[in-house]
Amino acid sequence: MVALLSLITVVSWGTWIPVAQAVRGVPQRTRTLYVTIGNVAFAGAVLAVAGGHLAWGWRSFWLPLIGGVVWTSGNYSAFRATEAIGLARAAGSWAPLNIIVAFVWGAALFGELDGFSDARFAVLAGALALVVAGVLTIVRSQDAPAAVSHHAGRQRGGLVWAAAAGVLWGSYFVPAQWAGASAQVSNFPLALGMLAGGVVLAASGGRPVRLHASGGAALLAAGLLFGIGDLALLALVARVGTGVGFTIGQLSLLVNASIGIWLFRVPPPGSRAARLAMAGILIAGAGGAVIGALR
Repeated sequence: MVALLSLITVVSWGTWIPVAQAVRGVPQRTRTLYVTIGNVAFAGAVLAVAGGHLAWGWRSFWLPLIGGVVWTSGNYSAFRATEAIGLARAAGSWAPLNIIVAFVWGAALFGELDGFSDARFAVLAGALALVVAGVLTIVRSQDAPAAVSHHAGRQRGGLVWAAAAGVLWGSYFVPAQWAGASAQVSNFPLALGMLAGGVVLAASGGRPVRLHASGGAALLAAGLLFGIGDLALLALVARVGTGVGFTIGQLSLLVNASIGIWLFRVPPPGSRAARLAMAGILIAGAGGAVIGALR
């Protein structure tokens, strides 16, 4: 079951952002809103099919809902980062931070580092060094001669947005896990929180949110894909722990980055920038894999 949940999470999370970004000329606030609508529709269907019910308590409803609002903030940050520096670089920057933040939460709230020996702490420090080295390599790819031309301010802004996505997306599921409810039950208030955040974002932009049928359908499908991966992650985390589960989820980075380079061509395939970005992703991913194994 763990292997199946891992595969579902990686494939779903590796494809939903490219599907969402394939719709051109859409404000990121609008993009976020449609994704959250698709996700809440999926979460509601799962709740109905599973025969679950909502409990209107602080832990069972409001904590996951707050986590959903945090996710929407992270999603908007991720979309802004992707728009500024490309999907490969953006995902390569936020994914290692996701792992670190999730691991910190797992240690602080769920005792996932209890009983670690000095040797395991040394391995953890080395793995974190790999993550940092990988991120620095990705950052260096911004200045590679063959990279797509972005002015320095846009590059820095993209990295700031990616860092925000890393922190927020590494934290959003913690309230839902802390609530202790089953995945299919906690996932619905989580999705409602995401939708609430999406509505607020769209309203704050002052732009129309109505899209043509194909564009709207693609964004709703992206939300469905995210919802599938999110539900699988909640079930996975319950089985293997916060740090390990979220690290497995970040293997979707390889799917994201490959699509970003080979489909969206940012940075262009074969360029020095693309090679540096992929090298950084692999280095950071190796560190993340070691962290994930330190259960």
